[in-house]
Amino acid sequence: MKGDRPLLEMAWRYPLEHRETASGFASRLAALNGRSLRKFLWEMAVRPRDLDRSEELAIQAVAILGEADLTDLSRYTPRPLDTRFWGIGNEKLGRLSINRTYFRFCPRCVSEDLRKYDGPVAARPWLRLEWTVGFFRSCTRHHVFFDVTQPARRPFQPFDFTETLSELLPALATRAESAETAPPSPFQDWIMNRLDGLRDSGNWLDDLELHAAAQFCEALGLSSLHEPKVRTTTLAPADWAAAADEGYRIVSKGEVSLRALLARLNEAQASTRGVWGPRDTYGYAYGLLQKTVDDPAYEKLRDAVRRFAIETMPLEPGMDVLGHVLADRKVHTIRTASKDSGAHALTIRKLFQRKGLANDGAGLMDHRVTVDADEISNVVKSLKSAMTTPQVEKLTGIPRLHLKEMISAGYLQTVADTSNRSYAKHRFSPAAVDELMDRLFLGAADVTEPDPRQMSVMAARQVATATVSQMLAFLFEQKLQWKGRLAGVDGYRSLLVDADEITRLVRTEQTKTGLTKDEVLDFIPGMGKASPQVFIDHDHLTMVEEFNPEARRVTKVVSRESAEEFRRTYVSLGELSGKSGLHHKRVRLLLRGVGIETSFDPDVFGCFFYSRADVQRGERESLQFWHYDKASAQKKARKQTGTNPT
Repeated sequence: MKGDRPLLEMAWRYPLEHRETASGFASRLAALNGRSLRKFLWEMAVRPRDLDRSEELAIQAVAILGEADLTDLSRYTPRPLDTRFWGIGNEKLGRLSINRTYFRFCPRCVSEDLRKYDGPVAARPWLRLEWTVGFFRSCTRHHVFFDVTQPARRPFQPFDFTETLSELLPALATRAESAETAPPSPFQDWIMNRLDGLRDSGNWLDDLELHAAAQFCEALGLSSLHEPKVRTTTLAPADWAAAADEGYRIVSKGEVSLRALLARLNEAQASTRGVWGPRDTYGYAYGLLQKTVDDPAYEKLRDAVRRFAIETMPLEPGMDVLGHVLADRKVHTIRTASKDSGAHALTIRKLFQRKGLANDGAGLMDHRVTVDADEISNVVKSLKSAMTTPQVEKLTGIPRLHLKEMISAGYLQTVADTSNRSYAKHRFSPAAVDELMDRLFLGAADVTEPDPRQMSVMAARQVATATVSQMLAFLFEQKLQWKGRLAGVDGYRSLLVDADEITRLVRTEQTKTGLTKDEVLDFIPGMGKASPQVFIDHDHLTMVEEFNPEARRVTKVVSRESAEEFRRTYVSLGELSGKSGLHHKRVRLLLRGVGIETSFDPDVFGCFFYSRADVQRGERESLQFWHYDKASAQKKARKQTGTNPT
């Protein structure tokens, strides 16, 4: 009101457009009536500062002057909520997300406005809400990027929309023609729906405050499309638009989609050096969550990123992860496990591989191979005080040969599950070593002056011609009636046994069951004379020690179990020739015709062996399997190998 005179609607006015702001509507109304915005407001007794701050009375006055619906005008006019946020309808945006000193515009929308309205040309275009919201960078109607304006700066006044745009109208046709094409933007569509009061329960973002959700979409998109330390000042509006759409595509689908991106960013760190941290991995998105750590609107996003980082990164205890101080380590790398345990990094890498716990560490550096800390926490703790094999030998006096057999047989447990590896660098907990010695001396009598036949374990073994495995079995399986502990001697060498008792046990042990190499040739027909040793060297046959009662000594033989397993698994060419009645060359041709090749290289192993299961399957599939027709057999073999069969 001016004085006591009430405000009345202007004679010249345009109808309020959908999502038109109060300052834009006032500027348009002023131009239609031949005034600048500043002069028009003073003449109508409306303080420019009040309209610039979206005061309720100022918006009400503009609504009356333009005969506009006050509810619609207020709904789409940004208004300050506090020093940090502005509101649009029921939504909240950051203060810097509202463009209050400039606006973007679509030249093609302006061209349409010029054709739609009559009256002064400068008054025809109208200010869309999305032209003043920073998250909009392209026109959702014409799919072109916005142009940016630079209105005259007047302190404590809103920019004059029509005045600014009127200066650009002469070149409008050129701007409209040369406008850069922009792809459809799901992100902008979603923002507009939120400003219109529409939400989707299936959208993971729609229970978040708009300012947090929108900013995170842009930040996450930058992290997805650019390097973690990208310089945002170098990015064009098209880059920001692409980032916003990318971030929205990912995070709107939910936490599973978000974690998939974070996992990809983790993988990108595999070839990098230095400390592996969330800021250097997740880039701009993590930086945003750090800056807004006190804003509860981001908590859902912070929690999802924080949990993933803690679960997958080797973060140090005491580290602040988005407001949460990490109490315990959740992920180990080879390097951190080595540091915490005191074991060599190569030992830890092999431990990871044996347990099958780590990610694919092939070719990765030690600080990039990860494993769940809970899975190896006990091992890491044990390794801190663990003893090496030489240390155990020195402490207990157990000879290396006996100690190796104890490990292999499972009598002495290793810290890192290496008992089945002959050449591993074993580690042992002091408790396991103590338990081993207690078992060895269980029931041992104290002896000061031993009888001639009461000997150390090593001496008794020689007298009784027993194997190391036999001696240890007698000791650990409580098969001995007498054991003694020699006074004045420490460790394993003080353990005494009765040599006569050992001799009796050895002689009553099972007779030789293994096969000599010559016996293997008869047991597995088809082997060449030198073949058994080759199969032994390649671990297809197993050598063991057995007491030979005839030779009265321990000999090395091929275990019967491994020979029987070999015979069950493979069939020789000679056996197949005898079975089919065909020459061995014809047998090879028939097998090649159905894709059955030798299981071992004949040039290396000196014989021909095939998978017995493959041959039996071929016999079941064809009753005429061993029927030989030269032309047909050669044709099938040629088809399989692509060459002329020999």
